[in-house]
Amino acid sequence: MTSHGFCGIARPTPQQIFTDLSVALTGFDRAELAGTGMIDTYYDTLLRIIGEREAGQLLRAAAEALETDRKNHGHAALEAEVIDSPRFGPVAVSLIKLWYLGTWCPPAGGYSDVNGSTADDVEHVVSAQGYREGLVWAAAGAHPMGAKPPGFGSWAEPPQLSPTL
Repeated sequence: MTSHGFCGIARPTPQQIFTDLSVALTGFDRAELAGTGMIDTYYDTLLRIIGEREAGQLLRAAAEALETDRKNHGHAALEAEVIDSPRFGPVAVSLIKLWYLGTWCPPAGGYSDVNGSTADDVEHVVSAQGYREGLVWAAAGAHPMGAKPPGFGSWAEPPQLSPTL
C-alpha cells in the first residue's frame, strides 16, 4: 500500500520503507522477509523501542538513501546516511541482529545517552516465532534447535545452503 501526497504522487508507506531497509541490511529479498511473518512484529518493535519520531527520522533517511542508491545502482548512500551514521548506524545494527537472531539488542555506541531509551530497550527475544524465523538459520543452512525439524535422517546429509547466499 502506498500513500499519496498533495501532488498525487505515490509514496511508500513507513512500513514499506522499513521492509526495503531490512532487505538492504539483511541481504534477503522482500519475499524471504515476508515469508518469516515478522515484518509487522519487527516494525512495531522498532517503533516501540526507539519511538515513532526517531523511527520516522531513520526511515526518512533510509528512504532518501535507498532512492539515491536505486538511481546510482549502488549502496554508497545507504552506507553513508544510515549504516555509518552515528545517529542511525547503531539502530541499523540492532535491526540486523533482530532479523538474524529474533532478539532485540540495544543500540551500542552511547545511542541511548543521546537519544534516550525506553523500558523495552534491553536485550530480549521478541517472540518465539522470531527465534524460529531468524535469518541465521537460512544463512547457515540449518534449522532452529527445538523447532522446524528437518525430518528423519536429515542429519546424514550436509546442510543445503540457500541459493541466494
